Amino acid sequence: MNILRFIIISLILLNFTLTKCEIIYKDPSENSKYVKISTGIILGFDKKLPFINDMLKNDISLNGSKSGIHNFTYKISFDKKHILIDPVENFKYDEQVRVQISPNTDLKNAGVKNILQYTFRTEKAPVENSNTGKANVEFYSENLFNNDYSFTPEELPHINVIVNNSPAPGKIFLSNFPFGNLPNTPHLIIAENNGIIYTGLKTRASALDFKKQGNSLTFFDNYSSKFYQLNKDYNIIDSFYCGNGYNTDGHELRILANGNYLLMSYDEQTVDMSLIVNGGNPNCTVIGLIIQEIDRDRNVIFQWRSWDHIPITQTQHQDLVASEIDYVHGNAIEVDNDGNYLISSRHLDEITKINKNTGNIIWRLGGAENMFTFINDPDGFNYQHGIRRLPNGNIILFDNGNFHTPPHSRAVEYRLNEQSKTAELVWQYRNTPDNFGFAMGFAQRLENGNTIISWGATNPTITEVKPSGEVVLELSLPPNIFSYRVFKTDWEGLPVYKKLRYELPPAAFKLDQNYPNPFNPVTSIPFELPEPSYVDLSVYDITGRFVRSIVNSELDEGFYTYQFNSSGISSGIYFYKLKTNKYFETKKMVIIK
Repeated sequence: MNILRFIIISLILLNFTLTKCEIIYKDPSENSKYVKISTGIILGFDKKLPFINDMLKNDISLNGSKSGIHNFTYKISFDKKHILIDPVENFKYDEQVRVQISPNTDLKNAGVKNILQYTFRTEKAPVENSNTGKANVEFYSENLFNNDYSFTPEELPHINVIVNNSPAPGKIFLSNFPFGNLPNTPHLIIAENNGIIYTGLKTRASALDFKKQGNSLTFFDNYSSKFYQLNKDYNIIDSFYCGNGYNTDGHELRILANGNYLLMSYDEQTVDMSLIVNGGNPNCTVIGLIIQEIDRDRNVIFQWRSWDHIPITQTQHQDLVASEIDYVHGNAIEVDNDGNYLISSRHLDEITKINKNTGNIIWRLGGAENMFTFINDPDGFNYQHGIRRLPNGNIILFDNGNFHTPPHSRAVEYRLNEQSKTAELVWQYRNTPDNFGFAMGFAQRLENGNTIISWGATNPTITEVKPSGEVVLELSLPPNIFSYRVFKTDWEGLPVYKKLRYELPPAAFKLDQNYPNPFNPVTSIPFELPEPSYVDLSVYDITGRFVRSIVNSELDEGFYTYQFNSSGISSGIYFYKLKTNKYFETKKMVIIK
């Protein structure tokens, strides 16, 4: 009887749970425009989904006004709260797409009851010669390497110590690149408080956002438009980039505690601005902002698009009749204490709080739609960089101050009351005389209460100050050599000077099948080495008799493909064998003549 009662109660509770499973987020959202033709569809739910079988295609349909009905594949995200729909074929440019969700089988069983139907419109075809997706193109460099991965410390830029008066302990992380016509010799640099470079890593192109995350380091590589992750030995172990057809912007990567990560993309679209403002360009290139959360399986599970939430006309200082308008220019992402996201957007003069579950804007601080009253700071901030929530609940940012009178930069800390919507300036550092970094920059609060201010596109490069404003450290790179951001933190990696290798090493030893097979007279044999090893790759006939050596030498880790020429060898079945210090494998190939 007790068992029966338990089963009945469990079924009632299960049914109750399922009836409350609701769609709370969808991307693209209703009436979205400028949507990538390669987009997927994301459906977010208020709780974990039960088991979904292969019947979901009976519940969802996608229909393009030009492309017609779309077949799709789908998966459930790692957190079990998102259905990720991937159309087999791209949508067409400038078409209306209708999404219909009719809970018939799987969704009905999951407790979704309401029929949902909405439309969105895809992007227009890109204008020829557009620079779409090449954010930070001004920093781009094709400084590619040969196989020599060493370099001397003399190549590193000199760091000038201006003040060194008992600053906080820790290593200083920066990346150098020049403005103007100076030669570009980019590096990732870890320095001591005394200006001595502890570790120098030569990069193939200018790098941004070099910092410690967890027990690893990350940076953005302008050559590949990807973020890379380094271990303590300064070897690349992973890369991070946007999905859904968006190019990755280099301003910020945040790796989350659950293994997910946050990225942004600058999205160029052709907009008829003559329909929005008098004198607007009918073929204007307008750059929007995309925020993505990507899970450990490399699925985009959350996407926020400025096009859906912020009108172009709310940019603060951009010329709305120009041929190109960068109307948002996001530059930082912070995970707030309640799990929602804070976004810093330079060209909106705004910090925006976004609901991580629904994508809705919670509040806007600064800019044209400011919802807060500033206390002790009537002019607020403008063209700011960075946003971080402090342990005391306040926020800190770097106010570039391009439109202050006179222009000046500063680090500012605000106490926010999110209920009464007040932003009280409780601390700031403004140098005397003024420093003005017109671009880039950051403010970091250290554990001992000191603040690191990286001044962006000016010298000095960084200043560390006590809460009283006393300067305890000031360092500067050479004239016209700047760092996008500077961070200070502990670091256990050893001192090293080397060029980075960008190829991710294979995960394991592997011998692949030759191609073509059968062949005459030449075939290719690929194999993978996860570590340096002695390699013997040889060919044997069907009796096991040695025929020919292909490789017999020490090789570094990596992906290899060697060609085998069968000239002078008769037709038949042969075997090729790969032997290393730790691995042995044989595969069959056929020569036909």
